[in-house]
Amino acid sequence: MKNDSNAKTIVITGASSGIGREIALEMAPDGHSFFLMGRNRERLEDVQKEVEGLGAKAVIGIGDVSEEGAVDTLYSKIQQTLGTVDVFVANAGVGHFGNLETLSIQQYDEQFNTNVRGVFLWLRKVLPEMKSKNGGQIIVTSSNLGLKTSARASIYAATKHAVQAMVWSLRDELKGTLVKAATINPGSVDTPWFDGKDVDRSTMLSARDVAKAARLIIDQAETSNIDLVHLMPGKR
Repeated sequence: MKNDSNAKTIVITGASSGIGREIALEMAPDGHSFFLMGRNRERLEDVQKEVEGLGAKAVIGIGDVSEEGAVDTLYSKIQQTLGTVDVFVANAGVGHFGNLETLSIQQYDEQFNTNVRGVFLWLRKVLPEMKSKNGGQIIVTSSNLGLKTSARASIYAATKHAVQAMVWSLRDELKGTLVKAATINPGSVDTPWFDGKDVDRSTMLSARDVAKAARLIIDQAETSNIDLVHLMPGKR
């Protein structure tokens, strides 16, 4: 484990599996500290053990990113246990797919609440601190569908376009500071998201591919300000 002045506190939502878990495992050997969030305690505890096994400190928090009270409580826990937020990774996401008229209001609400409201609530928490110390990195896991559209993805794509607009507007607000915001926009990624679905996962990106993109953003120099990393599968 490295232990130097470059060690950061990295906060990850949706950290119990898939991309969030892989980002933690990718960065853990560098000596960073982690606050790992999700709704499944058992899976989060498994990831916590994996991260600690790589020599890093990891604290977990259970809650729903779309619930304001839960966000307030979890942010207080971050301050109490780790003290600060250097990197915030908004990774929690929900997707429901089908022709627009077949999607339910519940599916609409769940996607916008998690994918958009959840990002908004957390950015409101971490931005004042980052601005006050004039430093920090925000990463939002968006999607290829935040840059284009597709049949059977109308509401999901709408949430990712909303997040893209949010981050791009934020980047304008952050001009002249050392606080940075970026999105990662992958195509399909082979994660538990696709468990039980009749899809060909052999041509998808791996979660580690996306974690490598997160590392590129986190480790960038002060002279660099990455806007987005657009990843598409290499085996299409």
